[in-house]
Amino acid sequence: MWRVIPSPALTEILAQSGLNFQIMDCEHGAYDYSTLLPDILACERHHCAPLVRVSGRDKVEAQRCLDLGARGLVFPQLVDYDDFASAAAMMDYAPEGTRGFNPFVRAGGYGTSSMPARPWFIPIIETMAAVEQIDTILQLERIDLVYIGSYDLSAQLGVIGQMKSSALTRVMDRILTACSEASKPAGLMVLNEEDARIQSSRGVAALVHGVESHRLKQAMTDVVQPLHNLRLPPSTPHLSPG
Repeated sequence: MWRVIPSPALTEILAQSGLNFQIMDCEHGAYDYSTLLPDILACERHHCAPLVRVSGRDKVEAQRCLDLGARGLVFPQLVDYDDFASAAAMMDYAPEGTRGFNPFVRAGGYGTSSMPARPWFIPIIETMAAVEQIDTILQLERIDLVYIGSYDLSAQLGVIGQMKSSALTRVMDRILTACSEASKPAGLMVLNEEDARIQSSRGVAALVHGVESHRLKQAMTDVVQPLHNLRLPPSTPHLSPG
């Protein structure tokens, strides 16, 4: 699930529901360096992988999120092969990558472990420029999972928010075919069970079940809306908030 509301209690509740991973969003969400750690810890407590979407291609931001113990990083706003290669390099220490090495942070066990676990590199395909270079981009060995940014792609195609648009479907098919041919797993967002089954049948390996802000509003709306039709007896005292 995408996460935009920092809250270790909410993270724990969602982890207990059976989610395999949660993505703390530093691009569109309210997360920052001080709010990530409590939610990362809450995820780990319930064997739910904590992932972080960084706000862009800032090497220091990526490094700090990894040092906190993020199990993987999701990179937005990548346009061409060089962008993807540069982001991939941020995941690893020299000589393979550009990540700075400090064994005294949380990821290094505060000095007791010299080699933290290899984090997942999850770039987002959300620009048409990236789609046009998809075959070249997928030659990057370091990619662990390709996330398809269908909402941004819909905007780029001029069909913003129209998830069933034929133009968007063709682009997504193009990405999924390329991922299959390159043996790279793909992930994307689904909002209901039917969509999850459809995307799974297309070979999508990672299903992200929406954004917690939307899910919370959706759940409470389902609770509250039916109650608006309740009619109390005429003798009941009227309560007027405010």
